[in-house]
Amino acid sequence: MKKTIYLISFLTVTNIYAQVGINTENPRGVLHVDGSKNNPVTGSPSDAQQKDDFIVLPSGNVGIGTTLPTRKLEINSGGTIVAPVDGFKLVDGRQAKNKALVSDENGSAHWEYIALKSYKGQIGNGFDLFLNSANYNFNSSNLSTGFYGTTSYIDLAPGNWQINISLLLAYDNNAAATTLTRDDWFWTRVTLTDTEVVSSGSGPYTPTADLDGSKFLSNIFNGPAPLGAAPKYAMINGSLMVSNTGSATKRYFMIVGGVSKSAASLPGRIRNIGELWGENVISAFAVQ
Repeated sequence: MKKTIYLISFLTVTNIYAQVGINTENPRGVLHVDGSKNNPVTGSPSDAQQKDDFIVLPSGNVGIGTTLPTRKLEINSGGTIVAPVDGFKLVDGRQAKNKALVSDENGSAHWEYIALKSYKGQIGNGFDLFLNSANYNFNSSNLSTGFYGTTSYIDLAPGNWQINISLLLAYDNNAAATTLTRDDWFWTRVTLTDTEVVSSGSGPYTPTADLDGSKFLSNIFNGPAPLGAAPKYAMINGSLMVSNTGSATKRYFMIVGGVSKSAASLPGRIRNIGELWGENVISAFAVQ
């Protein structure tokens, strides 16, 4: 008879204390600690009353400073935009000013200085762009013409990217009898396509729709230029913004052309544009 009474008593206590409250008669979760013992006997505590609370919900979510955590750990320090209050401190021996909390591949976190990581593209083969050809002419109303491919590319994961390009322009007159005069000029553009470039010099290719803002980098090349094989040099330098909104890594090829010039036909060429010159670079940084 005594054993039966004890069992009933144990079951009753277990049911009553399914929610544990410390310093509160009104626990709002499986475990609820009211640090200042200032919560109401019934109903939900106010935001101010929750500031000193700790709670564990049936979902396993843990709240500090809040009784309604929406994540496995949610901390509400009570700070505002006007008066922020730190809500977290980790002393692991690596803490220092201006470090950020980073994780390894397993999600284990520690303090570390953040370096801006650069992603490097590949410089491949270029082609000779002849200035007496209309194939490379710029047409602002039809960007599917005028741009031809190099096999230089960069692979970018989904996200927003700043792509930095340095491109050498090496002009020579291709052994012609004439060269650029002081009144001659041409404007060359470089951009990106997400269409696979079959081979250097193939095309035309259309600039990718993933470009955000400016679609081209460019430079004007002014005469005069020397006769013979000795080239005259110029550079295109700048950045393009790309937003890969897809779910997979995309390959972006560098395409060149879109030439505007002082005359329909000019002597000479841009030699091996997009080739593995030492100055040519394509790289990227992730941006917000």
